[in-house]
Amino acid sequence: MKRILPLALILCLCAASVFAEKSDSDTNNDIQKDPNPEYKTNDAGDQYIKIAIMGVEGLNFGDKLETGGAAELGYHRFISSLFALGFDVQFGYNPTIGSNMFTYVPMTLTATFQPYIGKFEFPLTFGVGAALESYLSRNYFPGLVLKGEAGAFFRVAESWSFGIESEYMYMPQYYYKHPEYNDYGLFITAGLVARYHF
Repeated sequence: MKRILPLALILCLCAASVFAEKSDSDTNNDIQKDPNPEYKTNDAGDQYIKIAIMGVEGLNFGDKLETGGAAELGYHRFISSLFALGFDVQFGYNPTIGSNMFTYVPMTLTATFQPYIGKFEFPLTFGVGAALESYLSRNYFPGLVLKGEAGAFFRVAESWSFGIESEYMYMPQYYYKHPEYNDYGLFITAGLVARYHF
């Protein structure tokens, strides 16, 4: 009987060691297998809000349109470390030679490919959408908008990047009842952009 008690204790200790959890040191060794983890500026699920101020030049109007300006606000979400989908709204204007104003509000769905080197990011974006265009008493909606843009940014902090961006925008107008009014606008922009990442 005296031998049964020590034998039972030995069996309990053996069973406890079999079912014991890993120690903290074992867990830390598993986590630290990769001594050089890859740093990614963006990953799937990351988002940013873009605020831009830019100059706008009409390319196919001759001397009828003067250099104008625009402001843009956008929201974008990464679906992988290199690709993002988003939405941009721009408010633009160009003065005319008669001291009138051509105004437009393009709203575009966008797809962005953004490679990066260290803290430098180089987004390439394509957008398609609709625009509200207005000149004198004539309003045009919805007008097709196609745009391509390229930029260069520096990530100054985890939440902020600043840079420059240029876009090429195509805005045609089609009048079914009055085809003599059909026209199209080609615009190029250059601007300063701030992006808030979250």
